[in-house]
Amino acid sequence: MPINLRQLAKLLEISPTTVSRALAGYSDVSSKTRRRVQKAAKKHNYHPNPLAQRLQKGKAETIGIALSPGQNYFKDTFFLDLLAGISVSLSKIGYDLTIAVAPDSSQEIKSLQRMVQGKRVDGVILTETKAHDERISYLLDQQFPFVLYGRTEDPRPHAFVDMDGELAFREACKSLIELGHKRIALINGKLEYMFPVFCLEGYRNGLKSGGLTFDPVLVKEWKPEDMHLSGYEHTLALMKLAKPPTAILFHTGTASGILQALYKINLTVGRDVSLIGYDDLEIAKTNIPPLTVMRTAGRNAGKKLVEILMEVIDGRSPEKLNQIWKAEMVLRQSTCQL
Repeated sequence: MPINLRQLAKLLEISPTTVSRALAGYSDVSSKTRRRVQKAAKKHNYHPNPLAQRLQKGKAETIGIALSPGQNYFKDTFFLDLLAGISVSLSKIGYDLTIAVAPDSSQEIKSLQRMVQGKRVDGVILTETKAHDERISYLLDQQFPFVLYGRTEDPRPHAFVDMDGELAFREACKSLIELGHKRIALINGKLEYMFPVFCLEGYRNGLKSGGLTFDPVLVKEWKPEDMHLSGYEHTLALMKLAKPPTAILFHTGTASGILQALYKINLTVGRDVSLIGYDDLEIAKTNIPPLTVMRTAGRNAGKKLVEILMEVIDGRSPEKLNQIWKAEMVLRQSTCQL
């Protein structure tokens, strides 16, 4: 039968505090005493309370992810891949992960405050960043460790990892122009978030470098709460234009809706319409024909976020840790020469 801390201390004839510190690995306990305590704990099936150990160390040994409301995160395979990278990396260093999703935008800061002020976490990871993000301002004001997956316009030093959306969409646009396309549509995310802003910038720069004029009717915004329906409705609307696009750039999360719409109006991908998606989700690989994509680094980005956050927690200057990654173009069979 397992024994408790006081019983183990009495058996060893030392104080409960010494037993606790020995099992937590504190250097002020001699190696001889530490080995003796560990041996006795194993023999008598004693397991220290992890919460008590964390409180004693002054650390929660937990990292928080604060998610914005209105996003269908757990149907987003990219986010799940990112989350897997974060979770596995934290597990390897003995940290737990807690996820806070605010019920609505008015509760977003309160949700974050509960994690920070309650000392429930040692650091925070934020995604879906905005140009002027109240969450980021709050964490900077509190001088609380955090890392972003994305960027913001706050000039104060902070750590982030991001994909180069401008470069990705500029190069994708350029490749379609080289195939002869002159009417290229973009199904983009909401411009209140930073990454879609970069994507639109890259799209416009790609058109300009290819000698094409930007046409706002060719740009649509998908709704994060239903990416499939957004892809479907926007594609039907685009194809009803007097001058419909011959190519579409999009986030691969909307691919199923786009493909369904094109099938409905009897247009064949890779022959009648060219498609290039952002992110190499499963649908891009298994669709017939398979879709050309800009491949991102979901799981690896998750690992890097943890690595950087741990350095911030340890006191490293956050601005020296920032990384912007380039997406990889994966050519398949969803584009055609005009």
